[in-house]
Amino acid sequence: MKATAKTRRAAVRAFDIVAAIALLPFVTPPLHAQEYPVKAVRIIVPFAPGGPNDLAVRPVAQKLFEFLGQPFVIDYRAGANGIIGCDLVAKSAPDGYAMAVISSSFSINSSTYAKLPFDPIRDFTPVGSLATSDIIFVVNPTVPVRTVKEFVALAKANPGKLTHASSGTGGSLHLGAELLKQTAGINLVHVPYKGASLGLTDVIGGHVDSMFISAPGAVGQIKAGKVRVLAIASAKRARALPDAPTFAEAGYPDVLVDTRYGLLAPAGLSAAPLAKLENAIAKALATPEVRDQYSTLSLDPAPLTPNEYATFLRDEIQRWRKVVVAAKLQPQ
Repeated sequence: MKATAKTRRAAVRAFDIVAAIALLPFVTPPLHAQEYPVKAVRIIVPFAPGGPNDLAVRPVAQKLFEFLGQPFVIDYRAGANGIIGCDLVAKSAPDGYAMAVISSSFSINSSTYAKLPFDPIRDFTPVGSLATSDIIFVVNPTVPVRTVKEFVALAKANPGKLTHASSGTGGSLHLGAELLKQTAGINLVHVPYKGASLGLTDVIGGHVDSMFISAPGAVGQIKAGKVRVLAIASAKRARALPDAPTFAEAGYPDVLVDTRYGLLAPAGLSAAPLAKLENAIAKALATPEVRDQYSTLSLDPAPLTPNEYATFLRDEIQRWRKVVVAAKLQPQ
């Protein structure tokens, strides 16, 4: 009987070992060992819903879900001109599950704010560029000019008398006008508003002479004859306004306001998820669905590799810092 019991115990132990070995391939590895992504990815929009950052990322987020098999969830964290949302991403784990969609305000903030809670270069991994949006320069039709050179001549003949509206001090629309002032050597009076639409309303009403504004916000008013476009502040002509020259064509190549939307992840993102995101974003931007949606929003697909996007951001930060210093703007 003793031998039989011992034999049975040995058989049970052997069975347990065999069973454990058989189960090994089915044990779930930790998340970091699985192929990215294995759960939902959060995309922080650091502005209110429905704004340009939101509109630029939504079509791409849907395609990333289709290509990578996990939801890319939009999370709105507005405040402090995008700083609150970007800080949240900067302090997130560098695992590819948190990103922020940024625009020109990200490059400008380092010069217009006395202190940021993050370093715009050191604390992020550029993932890639998504799209660009045209910025245009418009005047009220009663201003007796039809070209930028005529506007500059009028401003020089009337120093400190012509006005320009903006969506707020230190924003890209304000700094676009400062760049024109510095490049052309003219003196315009800045009239800040709490939003671009409010500024445009006063340009239409003749209370303000001119304004830099995003093309989608003004194309309808241009076609209705309520404002006149003098130039495009982008590198190429606007698809919606093919007859309007660029500032470079008008003789002022340094007046360039490149509103580019892109994605940032926390610093230290490893190569594998970065490569997956880069490839999926490029694939998304090439799809007819994304291109069609962008076309209705006056956005142009503008893919850049992570390295190219990193170079772009460094250059933009330096370029706008020079404009802010020359304009003698006091950091907030």
